[in-house]
This record gives sequence, structure tokens and C-alpha cells, in this order.
Amino acid sequence: MNWLLLTIASAVTGAIARILQKVLLKNKDSDLFAFSFIFQMVVAAIFLIYAVLTRSVELPNLTGLGFNIFIMALFYGLGNVFTFKAFKVAEASEVAVIFASSSVWSVLAALVMLSEKLTTKSVFGIMLVVLGIASINLSRHAWRVNKGHLYALLGAILFGIAFTNDAYIIGRYTSIPSYMVLAFTLPAFISLLASPQSIKNIPQYTSGSILMKLSLCTFFYAISSITIFAAYKAGGPASIISPIQQTSIIFTVVLGYLFLNERDNVLKKIIGTVLTFLGVLLLI
Repeated sequence: MNWLLLTIASAVTGAIARILQKVLLKNKDSDLFAFSFIFQMVVAAIFLIYAVLTRSVELPNLTGLGFNIFIMALFYGLGNVFTFKAFKVAEASEVAVIFASSSVWSVLAALVMLSEKLTTKSVFGIMLVVLGIASINLSRHAWRVNKGHLYALLGAILFGIAFTNDAYIIGRYTSIPSYMVLAFTLPAFISLLASPQSIKNIPQYTSGSILMKLSLCTFFYAISSITIFAAYKAGGPASIISPIQQTSIIFTVVLGYLFLNERDNVLKKIIGTVLTFLGVLLLI
């Protein structure tokens, strides 16, 4: 499949997963570290089952990539915790717009790690993405930044750099599902190590209707993850794939409006979404 279509598929399924994450975390007593662990382990299990069924299990030579593996585990582990914190205390549509800045960090990281080039058009695209993110917090009198927005920005920085780092590592793999098992299992344990006492709260996400919602969420997230890396393997540049994938903010804002009743500051959200999307188009 064409890398552009794979990237768009990743954007759509990623937006659905974010909405389901917001639903799962709406309970004020939710344990973010326990959720992060079980979420990533379930996604890893999905990829492992897929790899076994398709006979694509692979153990490549990762010699010399120890530091990259460490960065992958640490950045995704902490990035997931910050992102889940953001969804817990802020609206899904606001988190989605701010999280779009991950494309900026991916582009910058790609300049260093993958020796990709940054054009004048790309610079303007990055500026528009930043303006789009800023407009979501703009009021008549002052900036209003809450903890949820800061968590989303931290998550975006970590995920953006981690994606480019992934693009570097995945060159050693033929089987994408095999790499995804590693890319979700290691960060899961990093999340749990950050709060070992959260182990006792893991069972709350493995029963009843919560398990059903978690299964749907991880299923769509797994599709989003495998399609974006398939896009890179199909020839798409990391510095271009990541910004295009951030068009998922449009779907997230729409779904948040329709299903989560997130209808405050609609005009600002529209402005932020349009500016961010225009920036993404310049980065294509």
C-alpha cells in the first residue's frame, strides 16, 4: 500500500484510540501508571499474536543500538504517562491539538539522527503548527495554560523524538510486528518502574465493560502504530510521515465534539486545528 494512504489510516485509527483513552481515564480515581502498563502490554500482546500467526517473528541483530533502545523505552514509557495525564485533566480535542507538536520534534530529530533536510517551506510549516497549538490557549486577556496542556506538550516532545529514534532502529527489522512487541513491552515496564505501587491497581482494567473498552482502544492503537511504521518501511520520510499523521487532530476534535460533548471554545479549537493542519500541509 502507498505510504501516504498508510499514514492517513494511522491518523484515523489514532484519533479513535485517543477518544477511547479519554473515556477510559474519565474516572478521577484512575491510576495512570497502572493504565499505561496494561495498555502497552495489551498492544504488545496483539502484535505478538499477529507475528506468531503470520510467522513473522524476528530477532534481528541490534548490536550498537543499546542507547537507541534505552531512549525508545524511556521516552515512550514516560511519554505515555504524560499523555494519559493530559487526557485525564484536559479535553481530548485540546490534548490532540497540542500533541500535534510532536511532528515538530520529529522533524528536528530527523535532521540530526537521519540527516534529513529542512526546507524553507518546512520552517513555515513548523511556525504554523506552533501558532495552531498556541491559539488553543488564547483568551481575550491572557494566556491560560493548565497542567493538562503542559503534560500534552511533554508527551508530544517525547513521542516526537522517540518516533524518529524508531525510524532509525526499525531499519534492522524486516518484520514490523516483531519490533512493535519490543517497542511496547519495554516502555510498559518503564511506566511501572516509575510507580511500583501501581501494580495493585492493574486488575481494575481487566474486568467488565472496562476490559471491552480497553480492547477496542488497544486494537485501534495497534492499527495506528503498525500503519505509521509500515508507511516508513514503504519509503515515506520520517520528517514527512509524522506531520501528516498529526491530521488525526481533526478527527479527534470532531469525535470529541460528537461523542464527548466537548463544545467549549469551539472557535479557538477550529482556529487551532486549521492553523495546525495548514502547517502540516506545508511539511508534506
